[in-house]
Amino acid sequence: MEGHRDGFLGRAKLLCSGMFLLMMIFALLGFQLSAQSTAEILGTVKDATGAVLPGVALTITHKGSGQERQQTTDGSGNYVIAALPIGEYSIKAEMANFKTKIREGIVLQVGQQARVDLVMDVGDMTQQITIEESVTLLRTTNAEVSEVINNQRLVDLPLNGRQFVQLALLSDNVFLTPVGTRGAALAQTGRQVVVGGQRVGHNMYWLDGVSITDQYFNNLVISPSVEAIQEFKIQKSIYSAEFGGKASANVNAATKAGANSIHGTAYEFFRNDGFDARTFFDRTSDPPPLRQNQFGVSVGGPIRKDSTFFFGNYEGYRERRAQARVFSLPSAKVRSGDFSGLPTIFDPRSTDAAGRRQTFEGNRIPAGRLDPVAVAFLQKIPLPNLPGEVQNFNVSSPFRNDNDQFSLRGDQRLGGNDNLFGRFTYANMRTFQPYGSTNLNETLIPGFGYEITTKTHNIALHQTHIFSPSLIHEFRFGYLRVVGGQESENAGIDFAGQSGLQGVTRDLSKAGFPTFNFADAYSTMGDPQTLVTRRNNSFDFFSTLSWIRGAHSMKFGGYFFRLRFNPRNSPNARGAFSYTSRFTSSAAGLGDGNAFADFLLGYPSTATVGIGRGEMDGRTLWSHLYAQDDWQMRPGLTLNLGVRWEINTQMTDAANRLSNIELDRFVIASDDDGKIH
Repeated sequence: MEGHRDGFLGRAKLLCSGMFLLMMIFALLGFQLSAQSTAEILGTVKDATGAVLPGVALTITHKGSGQERQQTTDGSGNYVIAALPIGEYSIKAEMANFKTKIREGIVLQVGQQARVDLVMDVGDMTQQITIEESVTLLRTTNAEVSEVINNQRLVDLPLNGRQFVQLALLSDNVFLTPVGTRGAALAQTGRQVVVGGQRVGHNMYWLDGVSITDQYFNNLVISPSVEAIQEFKIQKSIYSAEFGGKASANVNAATKAGANSIHGTAYEFFRNDGFDARTFFDRTSDPPPLRQNQFGVSVGGPIRKDSTFFFGNYEGYRERRAQARVFSLPSAKVRSGDFSGLPTIFDPRSTDAAGRRQTFEGNRIPAGRLDPVAVAFLQKIPLPNLPGEVQNFNVSSPFRNDNDQFSLRGDQRLGGNDNLFGRFTYANMRTFQPYGSTNLNETLIPGFGYEITTKTHNIALHQTHIFSPSLIHEFRFGYLRVVGGQESENAGIDFAGQSGLQGVTRDLSKAGFPTFNFADAYSTMGDPQTLVTRRNNSFDFFSTLSWIRGAHSMKFGGYFFRLRFNPRNSPNARGAFSYTSRFTSSAAGLGDGNAFADFLLGYPSTATVGIGRGEMDGRTLWSHLYAQDDWQMRPGLTLNLGVRWEINTQMTDAANRLSNIELDRFVIASDDDGKIH
């Protein structure tokens, strides 16, 4: 698990006044940032001569929901309107002796600080000038390196599997992760991204400002339907002190919200084998079947106009296809101990006077000498369906991939100063891999595949309270539950008890078949050596206080993250055995002997078994505080000042069962009386 021991991450840029420090301490009364899925507008209002206009009444209206916010320009003609939901807005500026100015088509994106300057003309207030925004708003308020993938690109660009993170590749310095890790093998939301050369595990993924990062494999654990996402933003570097947690990028997606009009979609995408060519290894008379369907529905609208809204989405995915493979399996003749016609095998228990091993008569192992464990295991192994002793088993096994997810969001305006939204998302992903994962270089023979499952529950709650146009508080709570991992199709089978195999686990929750390797004489057989699962629960508490004072746009807050970490990782609990021709070769070992003969006799060259529980009941707490001041020193010059303090406490076990290796000793956890659990 990466990222839990980063300790102090100093993203300090500059702190230039004692007042700033006092305000950071004041933030202890709150919790943290929630502007990850909101935005703000700031600007200056002037007349046609370039003179600033204080006291201009501004009304900003969210076009979808009809909700309004008011603000008045200060003595320098400046204004800032913070904590705005993303979407399209209009701004109306009114002042005596000036024509009313309306700016339409202002689109706010995730985490954006949009500058909208207005110029008012002398005239009667009843006269009105409307301007339609036609260009992208230039970011001039900070030096953040980031990019927003808007809804049009999400919906219009083709996506294989329709996973939104793939579109992050449209941004520069973003690449797909390499494969080959267990995290990549168990990531059912698709391949993750590497940003700016940082480790993939150092990304943070957010949905509506709360974490959707799997803290075991450090990857995205929910991939909402693109029909449910309004847009997402990838912050790559030089972002403000408001954001942190890990050293690489922040990927923050915002879900759609309902509006005053009802909108909905229904869709299905499909593929089938009628469009596919036969693979090189497929020797069957008919091509392997393929059925892939991705379908869903979404709908959003008002429950009560201008105040209460809903949005819901469901998406399903079904994939059925066959994968052709060729294996080398022992023939019925060899399984009986008959090695006639193959290199000579020798009896390790029979030697002459000189200590030389004697051959088995007829190059056959007597039935009474066959190891009961080997005989029991071979009953699970299919017989070859092609001639020869190598590349003699061709099979086309079914691959299944079923995903279901739904999301339900509600938005509520409480009076004129409070807004609340809540969202619940559930995802259930199930993938059966008959041959294991190619990411882990697994080629399991039929009968030893496993299913990968990930069940995720995510809750986001967000409340905004407007004390005044210049003082706004936001609170956010997030809950994430992730359950699942790898489960063998032989889970619960007590092979050791049935066959008499000694020294391996008898825990039925970890039971199954051992792994047998035959020095490339035949394909490796048995269950994977390692099967990983987890049952993790995390809690996010966020809050931020936005305070506009003169030319200073300030934010203060903290972030508390509580993780209950429950992985299960029991490598080799069922045993792993390797066989060479060591025991059935002659003393000289000149190309004779047979690894499979060693197996039939029950003589492994190496045997490995995992010990211990292989489980953890971990707990950790992250505590982060920050303060940020965007100071507009003069038009065209903004100074971004900020400091962030982070401490991620060491992982502890609820029952004090953690051990560690120090330079000169092995430390084993125990209670106050020295008793080891």
